Amino acid sequence: MTSRAEFEARPAEMDVVWRGARMNTRVIVALIFREAAMRFGGNPFSYVWTFVEPGILVALLLFVRTYVQTATPAFGESSMVFLLTGVVVFRATRNIINKAGRAIINNRALFDFGVIKPLDTVIARTIVEFTIWLLVLTFFFAAVSRILGQEIITDFQGFVLALLLILYFCLSVAMLNATIGALVPFWSDVWKILNIPLMMTSGVLFVPAQMPPEMLSIIIWNPFLHCVEELRSNSYLDYISVGDPYYLLSFSTVTLLLALSVERLFRKEIINSREDGGEDDDL
Repeated sequence: MTSRAEFEARPAEMDVVWRGARMNTRVIVALIFREAAMRFGGNPFSYVWTFVEPGILVALLLFVRTYVQTATPAFGESSMVFLLTGVVVFRATRNIINKAGRAIINNRALFDFGVIKPLDTVIARTIVEFTIWLLVLTFFFAAVSRILGQEIITDFQGFVLALLLILYFCLSVAMLNATIGALVPFWSDVWKILNIPLMMTSGVLFVPAQMPPEMLSIIIWNPFLHCVEELRSNSYLDYISVGDPYYLLSFSTVTLLLALSVERLFRKEIINSREDGGEDDDL
């Protein structure tokens, strides 16, 4: 039977939890504005290059596919749509993870204040980078839709859900990379090496469903493939997708739990890490 003292103590405990949650939210919001200011600074060219750079990449790949190899797209009637739903999506997902994965090392001086926790910086940077690439995706999808005179997104609700799932995936992997990267200096180099096979097996330039079963049974484990497939399946009415949202959700959850465990067990070592905080490139 609950005593009166325990009953009266519960509201006080809930008030402490609520105040802690509000404080943490304010910290993350402040970090988001700080990250946005540092991302662009006072240089207007940074805003323009954010949209121009992926556009150049898509244009080059489109030129290669159309004029060097074949005029027939891998799927559908437009090579532009197929590449857009592959290259830009993979590049956005990878770049969000790359930049957010350096958040702890780049912001280690902030931990001296005590209020800011290592993973707060990862959350803030992930939100900023995801917002930037969401604007880039919106711009490109709207531009291609107007050029081709057709709707690019066939299932808007499914498209939004896919974006939220990708955000969760980016946050989970970025947290793991950030925590391990703060503990193991050469982890960033390992991740850069992994980027190459991850890109080649993500379905950016081919349709995974058309691959031989032996090859598909291997590349299906690549979570980036499921990110590309989730968005691409909402851009074609007759697209046969091998993407599994439950696999991507499970992979992200396990990765997040692992990242939280590492951060909790080695928080002191992570905060005291003094490894060089140079930014990863976007290649």
